[in-house]
Amino acid sequence: MKIGLALGGGGARGAAHIGVLMELERLEIRPALITGTSIGGLVGALYASGLTCDDLTDCFREMNIASLYSFSGSAAALAGVNKIEQLLESYIGRPKFSELGLPLAVVTSDLVSRKEVILDEGDVITAVLATIAIPILFPPVERDGMVLTDGGILNNTPFSIARARGATYVIAVDLSNTAPFGTPDKPAPTPTGVLGKALALTQRQKTWQIMSVVADIITAQTLQKHLAISKPEILLQPNMGSIGLFDFHRLDEGLAAGKTAVREVEAQLAAINKKTIGRRKEE
Repeated sequence: MKIGLALGGGGARGAAHIGVLMELERLEIRPALITGTSIGGLVGALYASGLTCDDLTDCFREMNIASLYSFSGSAAALAGVNKIEQLLESYIGRPKFSELGLPLAVVTSDLVSRKEVILDEGDVITAVLATIAIPILFPPVERDGMVLTDGGILNNTPFSIARARGATYVIAVDLSNTAPFGTPDKPAPTPTGVLGKALALTQRQKTWQIMSVVADIITAQTLQKHLAISKPEILLQPNMGSIGLFDFHRLDEGLAAGKTAVREVEAQLAAINKKTIGRRKEE
């Protein structure tokens, strides 16, 4: 049995992925491969590079508006990615996909061909910057004639990719299970810096909440299209409540949501793990 873990996009909600990984480790379940879109690609890259769940949590604690977003040097985006790139490098360096401890594939969307593009070779961080490139907010990554941006536009929870890569048992994590628009949220502390304060102001004006809901609508529709073709063995949909795409200050809530989602299907996962261990003993 080859277990594939498919991690969906959802910005700051990606903390739930860490909670999921913590619980899978508790159950002694380790994926043989990982596929990820957007923040799922970022978490997948960090985990595949060998970071522990504690390391992942520490990395997420460093993420906030002031630490992530820099002034853009591109006319195609509102913010730059220098700070995000530096943060990722501080944790994993500049590995290539071939150097990772686990096979990884990240999903992007090509604005030229308007098709899904899977990245699984070359520089890992560049691929992560492509899959998290939310249109308009972050600049797309140009590569081999393609203009690559957030994979969530076409395939936000890439369980189909995990299956295509040889997984015989797929655990997928979808982060679009959120509260209705207008649900009161928990504003982040006001950051320092001109850009940080400007972005925080737009948060208070519901700009980011609107963007989050629009993203949820798009990703929910794409999810249903992929589910109509094939389904993962387990689809985890943590209850993200009112956590928005940029609510990194709600890390602990995201972690708890991910853990709870796994515990709700723990019996199924435990049974699968027993079968896997039994087969290994027989071999």
